[in-house]
Amino acid sequence: MPATPPLRLPYFRMLAVAALIAGLGATQVTAATPTPLDPTGDYDICIGDTDDRAIAACTRAIARDYFRGAELAMLYVSRSVGYLLAGDADAAIADADVALQHDPGEAVAFWSRGSAWQNKNEPARAITDFSEALRLDPEDASSLIQRGIAREAIGDTAGCARDIAEATRIDPVLTARKYVRK
Repeated sequence: MPATPPLRLPYFRMLAVAALIAGLGATQVTAATPTPLDPTGDYDICIGDTDDRAIAACTRAIARDYFRGAELAMLYVSRSVGYLLAGDADAAIADADVALQHDPGEAVAFWSRGSAWQNKNEPARAITDFSEALRLDPEDASSLIQRGIAREAIGDTAGCARDIAEATRIDPVLTARKYVRK
């Protein structure tokens, strides 16, 4: 059984609590202030970025066995995206799989795994994951673009055109940035 978690307060309340405690002595303020090594600090770093530092924070937060359910799933999703951006498709797939065990409705986990399958040149598997991400979040232009690219890779140009047109309707700037017709 994990230890009792630190109290997580919104930022403005945390400042008010810190100001109240400040009157009691500096050592108590230091003890009450979260550090990057506590579960909340690692969670925030993990969710807030996708670089090597964030991947390490995700790994520490997961290893502490503190988070459950959707929060734990988000740690795995964030690390999955970090691995994806670092070029480690296998690690991205593994973390997306674990995330989906903890929260089967996490659309970003399907997007990350689909992107990893695409990087591994497995467009049919990518299409399946992007389609599931879109079932969960129909307005996700990024999944539409990625699924369109995967459809183009298997020769489904009509499906690609439909996905890109829908992505353009939802987010024309993202679509113009991410999809360049060959």
